[in-house]
Amino acid sequence: MVLETERLILRPWEEKDAESLYKYAKDPKVGPIAGWPVHTSVENSLEIIKNVLSADETYAVCLKDDNVAIGSIGLIPPAQSHTAAADDEIEVGYWIGVPFWGRGLIPEAVKALQKHAFLDLGCSAMWCGYYDGNEKSKRCQEKCGFVYHHTEENKLCELMGDVRTEHFTFLTKQDWLDNQNKKLVFYVHGKGGSASESEHYKPFFRDYDVYGFDYKAENPWEAKEEFGNKVKELKKTYSEMILIAGSIGAYFSMNAGISEYFERAYFISPIVNLEKLILDMISWAGVSERELEEKKIIPVDFGDDLSWDYLQYVRNNKVNWNVPTEILYGSTDNLQSIDTINEFVNDNGAGLTVMEGGEHWFHTKEQMRFLDKWMQEETVAFEKVKVE
Repeated sequence: MVLETERLILRPWEEKDAESLYKYAKDPKVGPIAGWPVHTSVENSLEIIKNVLSADETYAVCLKDDNVAIGSIGLIPPAQSHTAAADDEIEVGYWIGVPFWGRGLIPEAVKALQKHAFLDLGCSAMWCGYYDGNEKSKRCQEKCGFVYHHTEENKLCELMGDVRTEHFTFLTKQDWLDNQNKKLVFYVHGKGGSASESEHYKPFFRDYDVYGFDYKAENPWEAKEEFGNKVKELKKTYSEMILIAGSIGAYFSMNAGISEYFERAYFISPIVNLEKLILDMISWAGVSERELEEKKIIPVDFGDDLSWDYLQYVRNNKVNWNVPTEILYGSTDNLQSIDTINEFVNDNGAGLTVMEGGEHWFHTKEQMRFLDKWMQEETVAFEKVKVE
């Protein structure tokens, strides 16, 4: 059987895949944390294709662009399950090559196998597990709707010859069905804004629940935990989530490490380079970095106090954003220059719409009409792409 998703082909492994398999399975970052040793040669990979990956319901994960194997995913029957799966339950296992991490490809593949297992194979529930420390796999399972079930300690990992702690997550067919059509818009306001602003976007997303996030964090390290916890909680209920964020809310969202949970993002006057903004504020205040380092905090009369710790955090925690994103920007924005926005657009493949004369805060009737027209056009385009 061959399964297809938006970006992937999931197909049976073939002997000709040995070279590609070895290319990614020889990396020590991939196999050992999942419980199997690195591949030692193309010949070794070929033997594994013949003896392991040829099993029923085991698929090579391939990009549609070239159909080259870059990872593997498969359904494990109850008799071979890592935990006590019932006869009508199934377990899923997966991995993908390091160059493809952080792009949401394995969650996309897992969701395809969930649909296949529940609708085609008639399974009543699906298990998934991860060894202690494998945070990437844990996040993938959370994104796919799995809920923590139990932990098994002192388990022998036969292929690696060691003893480990393994955590198991669980998803019933009924919970999967309940979540299939639940969609959410997650709105994050900027400084001085409020969660109630989310009401403005409801007419553009009639098939979605719209949630205004009333966050308490005032800095990115607090926001990282608060945003992460909230998004993970909501993902248990919603199968699809879209992000709308403005100003510093966009930066807090990107810094929180939650990109894998969103299908799409709309940024309005986003702060995409907070380090640049802080350096600009230092210049506006007529002080130097050395002075800020010595004093740690310098009050200013045009915004938040300058903080050395804040600047250092931003420098040491670069954002990694992998969500298809559209940006609305005002040409007179006084917090982020068009050059800064364009650099982000080029680095992340984002779309950009500029309103001539628009400000950082979109609030006048003319600016709000422009925002509404932009949002309407972008959401229609997005829905059209989904249908195609």
